[in-house]
Amino acid sequence: MMEADANEISQPGHIRVGVIAVGDEILEGRIQECHGRTISSLLTPLGFEVAWHLSVGDTPGELATALKDPPTATEVIIISGGLGPTADDRTRQEIADAVGVPLEQDPDCWQRIRTFLEDRGVSPSSNNRNQAFRPKGSEWLENDHGSAPGLKTVLPGGGIFFALPGVPVEFNAMVQRHLLPWARARAVDDTEGEILEFIAVPESKLDEWIVEQMGRADLHHICVKGTTQIEVRLPAGVSLREAASRRYQSRFSGCGGIGTEGHLVEAARTSGQSVALAESCTGGMISTKITDVPRSSEMFVGGWNCYSNSMKVSELAVEPSMIDDFGAVSGEVVEAMAAAARERSGADVALSVSGVAGPSGGTHKTPVGTVWMGLASAAGVRSHRYQWKGNRQRIREVATQYALHVLLATLRGQEIHRWPNLES
Repeated sequence: MMEADANEISQPGHIRVGVIAVGDEILEGRIQECHGRTISSLLTPLGFEVAWHLSVGDTPGELATALKDPPTATEVIIISGGLGPTADDRTRQEIADAVGVPLEQDPDCWQRIRTFLEDRGVSPSSNNRNQAFRPKGSEWLENDHGSAPGLKTVLPGGGIFFALPGVPVEFNAMVQRHLLPWARARAVDDTEGEILEFIAVPESKLDEWIVEQMGRADLHHICVKGTTQIEVRLPAGVSLREAASRRYQSRFSGCGGIGTEGHLVEAARTSGQSVALAESCTGGMISTKITDVPRSSEMFVGGWNCYSNSMKVSELAVEPSMIDDFGAVSGEVVEAMAAAARERSGADVALSVSGVAGPSGGTHKTPVGTVWMGLASAAGVRSHRYQWKGNRQRIREVATQYALHVLLATLRGQEIHRWPNLES
């Protein structure tokens, strides 16, 4: 391990960061680059400014050029990928070229790589030896999940390069072990502002309301996070939580950036209520969203993925005559599905969904984009029809997000946006 350079950033303050992802597979669209998002989401709350994201290929010279001539000046550049054993893994050499130093082999690192592979029944190849080379003066960052060590290079003129493996399990572990402790030691206090989360609110209308509350248009950041979901980040020390709850009621999911599903799990656990599902057109997408959240097992009892009419009949006891009379995509059928799911699961609340996602299957009465949702709770059973536009994927995604919204509002005892009351 090398001693900290005099130019190492050691004090809290305004630190600008650039992020580079390396790999032809990213540029060709064979894999989706997501490490930049991870870095931004972790460093921004600590007071770092992520100035840019960049993807470069494996062609010799591309990374070195980006390092020597970045889009804008930064104090830190974080690189992911290109640390493997093959000829196109050139990050080590590219950093050395950018800094103007030679590569040097570390016998201790080579021995660690050999031990790591042999312990897993893999015979080290000559290519693996390449991973034991580093730009002269760089610091190794140990990798407990793979053979590729990371690098930290403190630049003579100021600034730092971090290089981490691109394999997700290795990258994420090394971010937690090496990058975050370094960043937390340089974090600026009280820089993280409140994050407000909304669903089914037009972005333009929401932005107008935020500006009206703040009195200025340059103090907040608004982001369309996903289908129908919007996040608003406020400056530190400002809270609009109560105002947003009064104005938007059930369409205000909450604070913290955890998504509607995160708030749903939190609300169910806090209130001691349980949830079950009966999905048709969403094919398990709602269940997946819920079970992606840690500790969802404390509130989600399970569900049925009844895509076909025969499964609706055999698993949820929907009468065949009901499907014949009203259609599988109808209020009568989703109410029967929700009631059966609640009764058979023992859950406090059950939601069902059935729709026509397209591109075919629509009729004059039930065109593509029609989605019915049913809800069964201690208050009774009811249903609501939605009509959305878009392709198959969008309709399913919108249905999934609205289902989470309906469940969250129900668990909180709120009126569901645009649903009639049971007394209506």
